[in-house]
Amino acid sequence: MLLEGETTFDDAPFDGISFDLCSRRKDVVMVSADLSKYTQIIRVKEELPDQHLDVGMAEQNLISVAAGVAKAGFVPVATTFAVYATRRAYDQMVICMGTGPHTSIVVGFTPGIANPARIHHQAAEDLGMLRSVPNATVIDPMDGTDFKQALDVAVDLPGLVYMRGHRGNTPRLLDPQRFRFELGKTYRLRSGSGTGIIATGHATQWALEASGILEDRGIDHSLLHVPTIKPVDEAGLADFCFAHDRIVTIENHQIVTGLGSLVAEVVSDVGGGPRITRLGVPGSWAPGGTLPYIREQLGLDAAGLADRIGEAGR
Repeated sequence: MLLEGETTFDDAPFDGISFDLCSRRKDVVMVSADLSKYTQIIRVKEELPDQHLDVGMAEQNLISVAAGVAKAGFVPVATTFAVYATRRAYDQMVICMGTGPHTSIVVGFTPGIANPARIHHQAAEDLGMLRSVPNATVIDPMDGTDFKQALDVAVDLPGLVYMRGHRGNTPRLLDPQRFRFELGKTYRLRSGSGTGIIATGHATQWALEASGILEDRGIDHSLLHVPTIKPVDEAGLADFCFAHDRIVTIENHQIVTGLGSLVAEVVSDVGGGPRITRLGVPGSWAPGGTLPYIREQLGLDAAGLADRIGEAGR
């Protein structure tokens, strides 16, 4: 079983993850745009100062400097909020990082509706933006275990790597003794028939909550976690989809260009296949507020998801 028997929580997971990585890899440099506290790389800043750079409140400069660090032979990990990395510095990511072979990692925190502010802080289109960049790698981990292992893989990948990050009091759902992140691999968290649920990132946490309700209601279903948005095991993803009559995708992202679009593209390339229902931010601007409030407003809370998955399977 890939899941832990009981959910535990990590406080400030990236502080430990980044420090551990930099301690093992002296070629890794954490880069911040005056957000070291909020992206939780303070321990690197204080204890490994030679592996920390702060460019000030200038996200476009953050990406450009990080790209220069990569060309100097180091492995930069540029950290900021996801919305700043993508909307504000997308051109720098594409041109400075996405067109060459040097490993350049960008970690975007508080992605999608995980940010309590409204439109200007909610990166609900970042996965789709980066999916469109040739040869880029795009990763959306579900918890701290997934995140740590994905970052360990990312530092050895060529070119631009965009990852969504986890910070604060983060649930640990995957068993670190059994789970092994592999680029492109998908992970079945529940096996069954009926409706197949496919989720990524924070939304895999939401899908697990809904799965418990569906189980109590006697509704058979499967659950697949897809942490790598690009590249992905298309054959494995297609096999999962075609084993079900109905597919529901769940994502902390606009329902266009992200996971739902990826699944629809894979199924359409094969031809035929199951009906696909895409759940996420529904082509509108999300409200501001706490994550539970926003999820409820968008029908992405556990009960709302369970109801909508049940309806999709009829």
